[in-house]
Amino acid sequence: LTPNAEATEEVLMEDVVGLEHAMFEEYVENLRQGVAASVKIGWMDVHADPRDNPSSSAFPAYLSASLLAIVRCRAQVEQTLGEKIRIADGVPYQRLCMATVAEGVVEGICNEILQRKTHLKVRQADKIANELEFLSGTLKKFLGRETKSQLESTLKMMNAKAGRGDDYQGDGPDGLAALEELERLGRVYVLCLGE
Repeated sequence: LTPNAEATEEVLMEDVVGLEHAMFEEYVENLRQGVAASVKIGWMDVHADPRDNPSSSAFPAYLSASLLAIVRCRAQVEQTLGEKIRIADGVPYQRLCMATVAEGVVEGICNEILQRKTHLKVRQADKIANELEFLSGTLKKFLGRETKSQLESTLKMMNAKAGRGDDYQGDGPDGLAALEELERLGRVYVLCLGE
């Protein structure tokens, strides 16, 4: 009876793990697609000159909403699963979900920029390049190779549109001051995303 019980337990465990794998993969894919589809960079349709827009020193709303989506996902998974580790990957569920949402955010932002790239003015491209640089530094530990590559190519495209070239850090009308301002304004999100 013992050999049959062990074999039955092994078969049931394989079924449970297989079902968990399928359901979790479907969940994270829906999560990624939902976040990617919800990213909207509305300011690109507005003024290109910050002197015309007094709120330009505020943290960009689309970045705020995007980073909040990642923080919200982290909180939900932490509340539901705590620090449980997904056996198949050897990684906490929380980390997997945060990485998935972060990749959805980057994918959505890059796709939004690609759709509007021909209509962007130099000043807008410069601002986007600074914001992409901030996003890259903030989310780098959550992004896979393909997503990093997509972000880097979009950043290069914005640098070219802004007339910066490949060595973008510190260049442009705002230079490092813009990145420092984003880091200062976005500090709370960076802290919430920390492990």
